[in-house]
Amino acid sequence: MKRIKKLLCIALASVVLALSLCVDVSADVSFTPDFTVYSEAALLINLDTDDVLYSKNADKQLVPASLTKIMTAVLLLEQFQNDISALSTTKVSGGYECFDELYLQGASTADIQVYEEVSYKDLLYALILRSACEAANIIAVNLGGSLEGFAEMMNIKAAQLGMDSTHFTNAHGLFWENHYTTASDLAKLTKYAMSLPLFMEVASTETYQMAATNKHSEPRTISHTVLMMSKTNGGSYYYEYVRGIKTGTLDEAGRCLITTAQKDGYQYLLVTLGAPQYDENGNSVMYNFIDHKAIYEWAFSTFEYTTIISETEEIAEVPVEYGDGVDYVIVRPSEEFSRIWSKRVSPDSVHRDVELSENVIAPVKAGDVLGKLELQYGGETLAVIDLVATTDVARSRQKELTAVAQSFIGSNDFYRAVQYTAAFFLIYTVLVIILKIVFARANKKRAKLYVPPKRDNKRNNW
Repeated sequence: MKRIKKLLCIALASVVLALSLCVDVSADVSFTPDFTVYSEAALLINLDTDDVLYSKNADKQLVPASLTKIMTAVLLLEQFQNDISALSTTKVSGGYECFDELYLQGASTADIQVYEEVSYKDLLYALILRSACEAANIIAVNLGGSLEGFAEMMNIKAAQLGMDSTHFTNAHGLFWENHYTTASDLAKLTKYAMSLPLFMEVASTETYQMAATNKHSEPRTISHTVLMMSKTNGGSYYYEYVRGIKTGTLDEAGRCLITTAQKDGYQYLLVTLGAPQYDENGNSVMYNFIDHKAIYEWAFSTFEYTTIISETEEIAEVPVEYGDGVDYVIVRPSEEFSRIWSKRVSPDSVHRDVELSENVIAPVKAGDVLGKLELQYGGETLAVIDLVATTDVARSRQKELTAVAQSFIGSNDFYRAVQYTAAFFLIYTVLVIILKIVFARANKKRAKLYVPPKRDNKRNNW
C-alpha cells in the first residue's frame, strides 16, 4: 500500500498547468491596395486599435525634410505642457545664427525677422502651418542654448520614444548629412505629439493670424501647407476627412506628408516619404496628396472592426485522466480577439495553430489554461491566445486507484516484485526439501543406533 501511495504522489506532482497572459498580440499584418502608391515609404495605422493596415518600406531610412519640425514642436510643447497658456505670453527672438544657414537654401519661412519678438505660440503655428525654418531655429536656440544643443535634445527624445532608426542634426529638416528617419519612427513621434496639449489644435488649423510685432506693425495671416484640408485651395487634392498634420519637401527627400483622417468612427494616421515631385512631363504634381487621398478612400471602404475569434467558440477536446463520469473537457479562447480587418478577407482564412496540454489529470476547474491558440495570416502571427476549460471536471477515486493499479502491474516495480516472489518461493522450496532430507537422514541414523531391551519370559516383564 505504501508503494501505491508513493507512485500516486509522483504522478500528481508531475502535472503542472502553465499560467500566462491571456492574449499576446505578436505582429502586425498589413494588406496591399489595388492601386499605385507613388511614395517610396508609407505606413497606415488605425489610431483606435494601433493596427498597421498598410506598410511599404516603413523601416527604410530616408530624409524626412520638414517633417523634422514635428520633433521641434514636441520639445517646445513639453516645456510648456504644465502651463500651456504661457506659450502666448512668452516672447523670444533669434539672432543671425538662426538665419545665416538658411540663406540661399530655398528654405520655407513665415517672414520672421532677425531679433523680431514673437510669442512661442506664434512660432509654433509658423513652424507647423508655414513650415517656417527660421521659427524652428529660434525655438532651438532659446530652448537648447544653441542649434547644436537643441539637436542633441532632439536625439535624446527620439531615443526615449523608441525611434531607433532616427538621427537629427537640425531643427528644420533641410538636407544635412546624418539626418534621417523612417516612416515607422515618424509614426511613433506623431502619435506622441498628438497626446500633447495644443498639438492637434495647431496641426489641424487651416489659417492662423500671427500678432503684430516690433518688426511687423500689422497682424499677418498664414495658411496650412496641407492643402487637403482646404476646400478653397486644395482643388482635386481636397479630402474632407483629413485633419492636419505636416508636409515636407526637398529635392533629396521628395514630397513627404503626415496626416490623420476620421470617418464613420474610424481614425487613421498615415505617414509617407519620398513621393515624386514631378510627372514624366516635368509638371509639378503633389503625389503625396494623391497617395494620402487614395489610401484613405481605400481604408474607409475596405476595413471594418471584425471579430476574428469569439471567446464562446469551442476549439477542441482535451483528454482528462481520472475524470468523474467524463474523459475530456472542452476548451475555448480565454477572450475574444478582434481587430480592424479587410472586408475582402474572410476571418475563416486565418490559420489556427492549436497546442493542447498533455497528461491532464482531474480535478480541472473552469478557466484553467489547457492550451494555446496561435492565429496566423499571410505567414505572420496575429495573436497567441490561451485556451481554457469550459467546465469543471471532478476526480474519480475509483478510476484513480484502478489506473494506479494498472500502471503498477505493467511497471518495472511489478516485474521486480514478481521476480522477488518467485525467488522467495524457490528458496523456500529448496530449504524445505533440504530440511526434509536432513530430517530423514537423522531419523534413519537414530533408528540404526537404537537397541530395544531384552524381554524376561519368566517374569513376563521387561
